[in-house]
Amino acid sequence: MSQGARKLSAVDVDRFWQIVERAREAAGPAADRARQDGPSAVAEALVVELTRLPLPEIVAFDQTLSDLCDLADTGDIAAACWIIERAFLSDDRFSDFRAGLIGLGRSAFEAVITEPDTLAEHPAVQEISTSDGHDLWIGDETLLFAAPEAYEQHTGDPDAFWDAADATEVNTARPTRAPKPNDERWDLRNEDEWRRRLPKLAALFLTHRFIQG
Repeated sequence: MSQGARKLSAVDVDRFWQIVERAREAAGPAADRARQDGPSAVAEALVVELTRLPLPEIVAFDQTLSDLCDLADTGDIAAACWIIERAFLSDDRFSDFRAGLIGLGRSAFEAVITEPDTLAEHPAVQEISTSDGHDLWIGDETLLFAAPEAYEQHTGDPDAFWDAADATEVNTARPTRAPKPNDERWDLRNEDEWRRRLPKLAALFLTHRFIQG
């Protein structure tokens, strides 16, 4: 799970979301649909947007992406991931899920940070809740790698992004985040806890009984 985050400035965040929203606009209706395996429309459009930036801005974008994912590293958002993504939660899956939340756009992401249960109102989540199989997701691994892909397209060097990111980490230390006092992980198999903490998501998914306890 997350190790920490640097302090974000409003300029960093505003610039970041402008880029994401342009990618979402380019992706069209797919931006608010549940995704299947393979590159997401938002991630593919994001790579295009990022290739238009200078190399240092691509690295800065990725740092802000990581910082915002850290903000979503909470017990209740982990539980939302468990419920929506069919009772499966690993570190990688949760990282993908948090990236997918960013792909839903600023208003959706900030609502989830404030109240994770608002995910029940999103059309992508509603689509997942009524699907017959296990092939629809919020999680978006490809979005996590949009910046490295754009950087490689700029430079032709698959290692150049990681070298630049490592150098930036050395120059801008990221302090360890203190644990949140009320951010405990709880028994994700406990449906009574779902109803208490995430009542809208619980109602949506327990109705269809797709999650196995």
